[in-house]
Amino acid sequence: MFENGFDTRIKVSQIIENQIPEFILSENKNFSEFLKQYYISQEYQGAPLDLSNNLDQYLKLDNLVPEVISKTYTLTEDVYELDDEIFVSSTVGFPKSYGLLKIDDEIITYTGITTNTFTGCIRGFSGIDSYEQNNDQKNLVFKKTEISQHSSGANVENLSNLFLKEFYKKIKSYFLPGLENTDFVSDLNVGNFIKQSRSFYESKGTEESFRILFNVLYGVNPKVIDLEKYLIKASSAEHIRR
Repeated sequence: MFENGFDTRIKVSQIIENQIPEFILSENKNFSEFLKQYYISQEYQGAPLDLSNNLDQYLKLDNLVPEVISKTYTLTEDVYELDDEIFVSSTVGFPKSYGLLKIDDEIITYTGITTNTFTGCIRGFSGIDSYEQNNDQKNLVFKKTEISQHSSGANVENLSNLFLKEFYKKIKSYFLPGLENTDFVSDLNVGNFIKQSRSFYESKGTEESFRILFNVLYGVNPKVIDLEKYLIKASSAEHIRR
């Protein structure tokens, strides 16, 4: 399973119950659960506390892997209104719990995952659907959704990676001028390519640079023909002008 640094740090929601004085818990049995749910709402991947506490992880180029940038998911079974378990082609790249996914127009969160399922799904959820609308980057797009039925084969979008995808767009335009609006092959490790971007531009025009470019854009190794080798020359001797 794809791993990153987001799930390795202790969250407040995981320890809040042990931080509350005993006399408060004895008088207010639901107080700790209330605080726990509040922090869960602020600490899921992409939420305000998560961004502030894990910003260094979001800015790591090593996290710009295919599972984040280009991997696509589909339903493998129909989903009905009362279903709380969803079967998909893969859950690689999703948070282990309380991630956000979108099927058609419905946003869904969940409490757990397996290799090919989301479990404990909470249907008709609300959340950030996009970081811009009609090229307007001033406001986040927050949507309220309703429970609906979905057919097998429908696309499943990972909404927990929205911030990483926005970071990718910005850093791509900065480090890869001329390629910022170009799609790369789906299995490319973008983080590694960006790290080596300086060497790529310094080798521009060489056979190696063409090999890298065609692999990044099309996933093939090109056959480069140097036409200079086939030019007719009057002589191969060296000429000296005195």
